[in-house]
Order: sequence, then C-alpha cells, then structure tokens
Amino acid sequence: MNGEDLTVDDLVELKTARTVRPRNPTLTSIPSLLSAFQDEWDAIALEAFTLKQHLVQTRQELSTALYEYDAALKVISKLGRERDEARDALSKVTVNAGASAGNGDAMQVDGQGLPDEIAAKVDATQQQLSSTRRRRQVPADWATAEDIEAFDSLDSTEAVYPGARAVAVDETGDLAIYGGKAGFSGVYSVSQEQTVQVLKCGSGVTDALWWGTRPVVATSAGAVKVFENGQEVAQLGSHAGPATALALHPSGEILASVGVDKSWKLHDLTAMKTVTQIFTSSGKACIEC
Repeated sequence: MNGEDLTVDDLVELKTARTVRPRNPTLTSIPSLLSAFQDEWDAIALEAFTLKQHLVQTRQELSTALYEYDAALKVISKLGRERDEARDALSKVTVNAGASAGNGDAMQVDGQGLPDEIAAKVDATQQQLSSTRRRRQVPADWATAEDIEAFDSLDSTEAVYPGARAVAVDETGDLAIYGGKAGFSGVYSVSQEQTVQVLKCGSGVTDALWWGTRPVVATSAGAVKVFENGQEVAQLGSHAGPATALALHPSGEILASVGVDKSWKLHDLTAMKTVTQIFTSSGKACIEC
C-alpha cells in the first residue's frame, strides 16, 4: 500500500487446524459392530431431521414469496388500470381555447393564435386612439398630487356586504358592483343607498367590472360571468383555478382575464366566447388592457 518492499517481519503467519487422522475402527467383536451401527443410525436420523426442518422452512419462505408476488401483481394491475383511465380521460380533453369547462379543476390546452377578427379589432382601436393621442393636451382641471393628498371621505354607508373583495363603479358613478367570498355579488346604488340587484355567482367573487351597463365578475372557481338585469346571460370559459383579475379592452368588445393557472385569456364579448388562452410561467394577480 505504501510502495515499499515487503520484509519477513511484514508477513503474517496463517494458523490452521491440524488434520488428525482417525483411528481405524476396531470392529473385531459383535458389541463394537452394534455400537458402530447405532452411531451410524443416529447420524442418519439426525441428518434426516435437519433436512426436514430445512424443508419446512423453505416451504414457509416460498409461501411468503408467493403471497408477496400475488400482492405485487394486484398493485401493478391496479396501477395499470388507473393509468389507462387517466389516458382515456386525457384523450377526451377538448383541445380548444373556446371551450368552456364546468368547474375550476378542468384542464384546457390552447393551440390557437389570436383570431384575425380579434386582431383586426385591436389594430383598429390602436390606430383610432393613436391618431389623436399626440394632439391631446393634459386638461387644466385635472387633479394634482397636492389635490389628491387633500382628498377626504365625504360620506359612507353601513356595511352592505361583509368581506367584500371586489368593487367597480359604472360610467354614471351611481352604480357599483361589489362581491366577495360568500358566492354572490350585488349592484349598489349610491343615490338610493341600497342594493338594487343581487347576482348569484356560485362561488367567491375575485374581481368585477362594467361592460357598458352589464356587470362582469370573475370567480374563485375560475369562471367569468356576464349578467344583465340581475340574470346571468353568459359564462366565458373557465380557468383551472381561481380567476384573479379582469380587464376590458378600449374597443369595448374584448375582455381579458387572468388566473392562478398561469394563463390569461381573451374573450370576444360580441360572440360571448373565449378566443385564445396563453400560458405563462407563473400565476397572475392583475391585468390591464
């Protein structure tokens, strides 16, 4: 091990037992023959007993191994059946961005780009807004930072919805959508100081906005629902998990939604359908058009 030459002192003597030659049997008399036969019989009987013990032990080990093998086959069969069921369920998933799911656990895979008509709407709105953007002047009566710092509460109401997590005011400034985790939303009239409509959302409300005069809410079940006159008129797709935020495109015809399923969707409000879904690397909590 150290690379040096071995010496006699480095050697270790191996000591083994000496082999003793047995004495020749003295089978010169009948008693000595009987004694030899008795010893031989005892040895044979003891060997047979030992072999029988080993046989019983081997049978027990074989039986245990067979039971374990049978149990392993049952587990493998069960796993194979579950795998086949999962593959069958996966093969039935609709690969379509416009398909709507019944609950937040459904999976959707998008293989489509932005439709031409939606892209045309976006381009037309961009051109219309860009044509006047450079000529626009900042209104002289806009609130300054000092004015905003001086803002104070002028009035308040009693609690109309404990635990509200979303609010949106319409263009008139009189109607406000509110909602929370209780599974329903409401339209509150500021002038009347009361709730004028109750919207049944089915699950907790995470965000809300107005599409003209129609309330639109996102729910913790992943659905995006459109209401009119207090009744649900459409459900636009479904995220696999809570839908966290909504945004309305300046054209007024495209709605965007994001969710914790790491995706954002574009919905065509005129056709009441989802037109595309894009997956990202993380869940989203807000969106703006």
